[in-house]
Amino acid sequence: MSPGRLSGILERLPRIQSQNLIVGMESMDDAGVYLLTPEVALVQTVDFFTPVVASPLEFGRIAAANSMSDVWAMGGDAVTAMNLLCFPGNTLGSDIIEQILSGACEKLVEAGVVLVGGHTMEQDQVVFGLSVTGVIHPEKALRNSSARSGDVLLLTKPLGSGVLTTANKASALPPELFRPVVASMERLNLYASRVLRNSDASAMTDITGFGLLGHALAMARSSGVTFRISAGMVPLFPGARKYAHDFFPGGSGNNRKYVGENASLDPALDPDHAKLLFDAQTSGGLLAAVRPDQAHELLDRLHQTGDTAAAVIGEVIPLEDGPFLVVTP
Repeated sequence: MSPGRLSGILERLPRIQSQNLIVGMESMDDAGVYLLTPEVALVQTVDFFTPVVASPLEFGRIAAANSMSDVWAMGGDAVTAMNLLCFPGNTLGSDIIEQILSGACEKLVEAGVVLVGGHTMEQDQVVFGLSVTGVIHPEKALRNSSARSGDVLLLTKPLGSGVLTTANKASALPPELFRPVVASMERLNLYASRVLRNSDASAMTDITGFGLLGHALAMARSSGVTFRISAGMVPLFPGARKYAHDFFPGGSGNNRKYVGENASLDPALDPDHAKLLFDAQTSGGLLAAVRPDQAHELLDRLHQTGDTAAAVIGEVIPLEDGPFLVVTP
């Protein structure tokens, strides 16, 4: 569902107001945070989607990595998970189902997350994901609504997975260009989160279905600041710009409509390059606002721990009278 339509629906839902709800739906944050004790809060999230790769084992890994990411984007520790699986019972063999679940469990084991159950349902197409519960100290939750003017913006993974998975489904992408995309989607944001949450990061989110600019808009608007992003500094998957012209997903077009006039894109920006800034990502990287004097050290640590594409892509500036997002070439 498009972010604009979704936010409108969420605003009209009847709900209980609780003083223990630290982070709710108002800021379109990555996960809910609910106070249990003065020292412990729950972090709760759920995500599921149709296959983005042909391999059921890889799909399971990617779905698990994507689902757990929201907890790490809040700076929390994922502790338990539940599988959510829909599948065509008459056509999908048990071996395929086992591979999907096995791939997910590989990532749960890597992350130290306990599988406590799940639910299955027969339907026309495969849909898989997980509900994940984490914990965090209530004062340490990294929200998307507290970006600090003067900080720089750091992104941990390349963009372009939506374009390249679409090209791959059309059998138009060489395998050597798709392998790095799969590896990135399978990579846990746990490692980047550990680095960033031990810094003086002011805000953080992960880049998934709303694309870089969709998630950046939610972050900037909720924080009351402007993000100035340099498109040339944003890491991209090899081949992403080439394939953006013909394989830009329809859902990513909704992201562009949602951002709309809230972003000022420099006219000199290449149109295909601009598309990638709206491209819906699966298991994308973390976007964090960090102190400029810490950025170099954080990049070194991120590169050393395996997030080799991490880069500073912009800065946080006062809102004044301009748009929430300013994009330069």
